[in-house]
Amino acid sequence: MPVNTPRQEYTLYTLVWKRLRDCFGGRDKIMAAGELYTPVLPGADRAGNEAYLTRGNWFGALRRTVIGLTGGIFQKDPIFEVPVSDRKWLKDVTLTGTKMSSFALTATEEVLLMARYGVLIDMAEEEQTSEYRPYLIGFKTENIVNWSTTTLAGDQVLTLLVLRESLQVPTLEDPFEYESVDQFRECRLLLPEEGEEAKPNYVQQLWRQENTSKEWMRYGPPKIALRRGEPLTFIPFVFLGPTQPNAQLSTPPLLDLADINLAHWRNSCDHEQGLHIVAAPTPFVSGMKRGDGDTSKVNIGPSTVWLLDKDGKAGMVEFTGAGLKALVEAMDIKQRQMAVVGAKLLEEQASTSETATAVLTRHAGEHATLRTIASSVEQGFEMVLQIMSWWMGIEEKPVDVPVNVQFNKAFVSVKAKPEEIKVALTALQGEEISFATFWEIMVEGGWAREGITAEEERQEISRQAPVGIEPEEIEVVEGL
Repeated sequence: MPVNTPRQEYTLYTLVWKRLRDCFGGRDKIMAAGELYTPVLPGADRAGNEAYLTRGNWFGALRRTVIGLTGGIFQKDPIFEVPVSDRKWLKDVTLTGTKMSSFALTATEEVLLMARYGVLIDMAEEEQTSEYRPYLIGFKTENIVNWSTTTLAGDQVLTLLVLRESLQVPTLEDPFEYESVDQFRECRLLLPEEGEEAKPNYVQQLWRQENTSKEWMRYGPPKIALRRGEPLTFIPFVFLGPTQPNAQLSTPPLLDLADINLAHWRNSCDHEQGLHIVAAPTPFVSGMKRGDGDTSKVNIGPSTVWLLDKDGKAGMVEFTGAGLKALVEAMDIKQRQMAVVGAKLLEEQASTSETATAVLTRHAGEHATLRTIASSVEQGFEMVLQIMSWWMGIEEKPVDVPVNVQFNKAFVSVKAKPEEIKVALTALQGEEISFATFWEIMVEGGWAREGITAEEERQEISRQAPVGIEPEEIEVVEGL
């Protein structure tokens, strides 16, 4: 089989991914898909169907939800702590000037939308940079074409990975004209034969299509990744998402929202089509005096007179709107359904008075999936940074590298009421809680400076002058 042969699960999810990607892309993507999402208008020709689609109004709930949820995680900058010698890498983790925080934001958005994202850790070559160091390559789930795992020493280990990359290369006819060409990167873990004491070796091979036969051919020699002169014993690739690290596919968390969004679109097309048909004033006439066999058109205008029979009638057809009311109600229902599924930013929050604890409790269930995703991406990036630092370090295993990654998981920012702070202050004065606990309550309640620890605040308090006394009025006593 050729290198671009997809894994069976990949084929099953292809339409799911396209549906999500098109909904995220918006109206132009949905219209370009034509009948895939929008049934043909009965009795209409091609021009009529195009007009039918053009009138539809796309309600971008999925895109707003993904961007809103990603913003909830990144409303506070994530923390990336690595060994001192590796910190400069965080300013450019792709060799193209992308900061670690920006790379993580893109990856998180992809996981929210598609439930999976891949990160390959590779070592820079001479033509890429003057500095010999590892860097990251991100892969959308559609570009992770094939994979296989096996159990080694009780652990699930990735043994095969086929990744699709898109390159821009000049055409043969014009060196100034570029075309998009696919390239496949085969990452394989060569396992020793049974009974051998050798370690697994990680090998990478590029594949491209031959121009005339269009067959997939090896492009260049295989590349063996080395660390301190020894081949890597694992594929340095990390799957980000709730299913990491077993690499299995799972249903994207916002798929239901995408399906409701498409149903809302179809309702909108029908509604706008109905309005187009009935909105323009339409004259009617019955019992008009005309000669026998007269089939000519009936003209209308200021200089035209209609001669009617005794019981003849003429007027304008009026539209009451009752026929389209059901479509409006259907769209309203779907908007509420989308809000329930995940697009809470589409409707206003309750204006009733609630304590900070009550608000957080009310949102706990709604943000459970978001919290799970944030935690899984956080763990994935810990593995990524451990592999990067280990590749250039002296530790025996990547897990031995001390790194720390923290994503924000407090998605609801609620300012505590003065009464709540007063209760906490009373507990502090009564020595029922420590100052550290009191300070944490102040920080969580939005009454303290962000990023200042309890110890730093105590030091600041000890240095400041008493309220109402100027600093120069304070007598400094030697030895105190």
